[in-house]
Amino acid sequence: MTLLLRTCFTRHTRTPLRLQSYSRRAYNSHRRPLFSFLDDIPQKAVFWTIIGLNGAVFGLSWWARQKLQVERDPRLMLWLQKNFYLSWKNLEAGRVWTLVTSMFTHSMTDISHILFNGFTFYFMAPMTMSILGNRQFLLLYIGGGIAADLWAMAYKKLFQNGRDPYTVGASAAIYSMMSFLACAAPRMTILVYGIIPVPIWLAVTGLFTYESSRTASDKGGTTDTLGHIGGMLAGAGYFLARRFRVL
Repeated sequence: MTLLLRTCFTRHTRTPLRLQSYSRRAYNSHRRPLFSFLDDIPQKAVFWTIIGLNGAVFGLSWWARQKLQVERDPRLMLWLQKNFYLSWKNLEAGRVWTLVTSMFTHSMTDISHILFNGFTFYFMAPMTMSILGNRQFLLLYIGGGIAADLWAMAYKKLFQNGRDPYTVGASAAIYSMMSFLACAAPRMTILVYGIIPVPIWLAVTGLFTYESSRTASDKGGTTDTLGHIGGMLAGAGYFLARRFRVL
């Protein structure tokens, strides 16, 4: 997670009545859509499953890195790259499941990456699930992340000579969720660094500007700024699609 939103959290502990009304008006359907059974699962189960999957994949990645550095054994690392990293090579080889598994994968070189992503998810995901329900939340989380990562990979291939061939998508998925919240509840307040109250729309706008400037100056470092930008665009696009009943 970038510097701006490190140690931030929402000030709301339950969904405001206005958002509950918005949720019912915008997202309820008279028909039972595909995968509607997901809405019958307790939201806490979905919430903790996502956190558990992210933690398990990160632990496996850390173990693979240790085996490579200490034992000079690359087999587990190669297996992870084939099954949990999104790349054109994997897609061309038919490993289409990496579109989904990469949504639970973080950079293994920086533990702060998963900590800040997890912190943001912990405080923002319950609010998003209360608006959307489980099925639409998973569509936003996974679908938004996939769209963001495909955009990042295409950009790198076209404009950066295919640099960074592997992509991990957990950040893109979380940025999609955060951007959607900024559209659905723009006046919701978050505390930057746990101290400074800022409307979420302003925080996300600042993040978008910050990530765009890093991309333009080629100073992304170990984080995928293109994926972050794509995630924010995907979240806003998903909100508009639901708002105008495209989805």
